[in-house]
Formats: sequence, C-alpha cells, structure tokens
Amino acid sequence: MTSFSEESYGAMRDDTRRTPNFIKAIRQRCKGREGKLTVLDIGTGPFALFALVAARAGAKKIYAVEANPEAAARAKDFVAKQEDIAPGVVEVMEGFTTAIELPEKVDLVCAEIIGAVASEENLVGTIKDAQARHMKDPYNPANFIPVSVQTLGAPVSYALHPVLAPPRYERLKGQPLRVNCRDKTVQLLSNPQIIEDIRFSEKGLPSPNRWQRKEPFSFLMDPARLEANEKEYLKGLDSEDMNPEERAALAKSTANSFSGMAFWPRLILDEAGEIVVMSRGPLGEHQKSHWQTLLALMTPTPVPVKAGSTLKITERADLQSDILSAAKYELDGVIAA
Repeated sequence: MTSFSEESYGAMRDDTRRTPNFIKAIRQRCKGREGKLTVLDIGTGPFALFALVAARAGAKKIYAVEANPEAAARAKDFVAKQEDIAPGVVEVMEGFTTAIELPEKVDLVCAEIIGAVASEENLVGTIKDAQARHMKDPYNPANFIPVSVQTLGAPVSYALHPVLAPPRYERLKGQPLRVNCRDKTVQLLSNPQIIEDIRFSEKGLPSPNRWQRKEPFSFLMDPARLEANEKEYLKGLDSEDMNPEERAALAKSTANSFSGMAFWPRLILDEAGEIVVMSRGPLGEHQKSHWQTLLALMTPTPVPVKAGSTLKITERADLQSDILSAAKYELDGVIAA
C-alpha cells in the first residue's frame, strides 16, 4: 500500500515549476480535440488535479487512477463537488493501473509518477503495461504527458558527510539520502549528465530485469566549480566559532572532496521539448522544487579530489516487474588524476 502524506500532495500541487507546465501541456494536447479524447491519469492524487484540467479542456472521459486508498477516496469526493464537471466525465478508480481493467482504451496517458531517480517508482513497468493494455496508439509520443523523463546526475561534495562517518555510515545500509534541492551543503563537482532518458512512446522500453550501462560515465572535476564551491562553503561557515584560517581550510578541503553522486529528474512534457519541468537548474543549480535531490554516498568519508581529475561511474539497476518492489541501483566509482 502506498503511503498518504497531506504535505507531500500539497507540495506537488503547489510546485510552480511542475503544475503550471502540466496544465499547459494538457490544454495544448486537448485543443482542437474537444469532446473526442479519452484520458488515463495515473496517480491522480487527492485533488484529481490533472484529470480535472483535462475535463475542463474538453476531454470526453478521464479515468483518474490512484493507488492510495485515502487519496482515491478524497479524489472521488473532490471531483463530485466540482459543479462545472458533468457527472461521469471524471471517473476515479482505486488501484494500480497494472492491476485494473479500463472499460475502454484511451487516447492520452498523463503520468506524473516520477521520483528523484526517474525510474525509482517502477515507472517503466507502469508505462509498458499502459502501452500493452490501456492505449489505442501506444507508440505515438503525442499520446503521452510527459513525452519523456530524464534522470540527471553529477558527483558532489557534501559538507555534512563527516558527520555520517563510521559507524553511522554503516547504519545507512547503502540507502541514499534525500535532500532539498536548495540545500547548499551539497555542491556539484562537475556538470551534470543524463543518466536515464525514458521515452514513453518507445517500443523498446527496458524489461524489468538487471540492467547495466555498457560504458561508464566520465565526469571532469571542474576547476571553476571547485573554486565557487569553496566560496559557498566559506560563506556557510561565517557563523561557526572558529578562526578565519580554520574556516578557510575547512571550506577548501570540503570543496575539494568527493562524497558521492546526486540525482534529480527532468520532465519533457511536449514533443517539441518546449514545456520542460526541471527540479534543479539546467546546470544543476539550486532551486525550489517539491522533488528532492537523491544523494548516494559512495564512500565512508569524503575523498580528496583535484581540479582536472576524472571520475568514472559505472551504474547498474534492477528494474522490478512488481510495482510494489523497490527498484535497486548500484554505483561504482574510480577517480583518476
């Protein structure tokens, strides 16, 4: 059973980078097809937000599916109170789309079930199932919102990493941390790269099994970033009770250290790639988002790095066929001078 969090659902609804862009994409997709489109909204939440947007944009029928029983019940009540929506236009259904049968196949799928790592909520299995069972034309990118989702990643220094040194490190048991996208204790050491690029209309979406990228990702420790990070960390130490020399030394050592990999999502909502939702800035800049940055610590204590050195990261993943089973990821890294 999925957990219900009033705060989390409210944060998603009120995310000014996420919600207005989804509304724009839904209205754009419905324009000119009023009274014709059938829509599947996967993960509709307690407000059935995108389902109601589609109804008001002229969709003929929307199946709003929600796995959490409390959120589904609240969505039914919320939809029933919308006086401008005719009864039956939005039908709220409780369950996972992989376990339900729709009365008909749909024209458009809207699915905002994206985690800090795009595939972590078993998105791939859900979309593959929607392609096979729920859609009239499953390999047309115009029939999905988003059209694709990406996971971006970059190596980082983490100012609080020393606090998590052994034995606390072992207690994490390999589980990543989740930090606010505005948290400046996390600083990128290199420009981000696309780690995952999941295009919903592809015929060859990965099957739920063990997957490994053939070539490792290569990240250059960016001298400009390390210098900027040092200044940012020094600023953050202004209130600490230590002399200027100690602050400067700590800021420098922190800025020139590797803690692990940070990951965050980017959503492309339209075929032209003009409606984009970014949880961080284009180059990984800190900004407000309801998504968190996933931080995978890859070493018990920070590892010193130098400007111009290279980090090579090998990634493996177990994408589960069971929607309720967590996807698993493994990372190996090697730093070369």
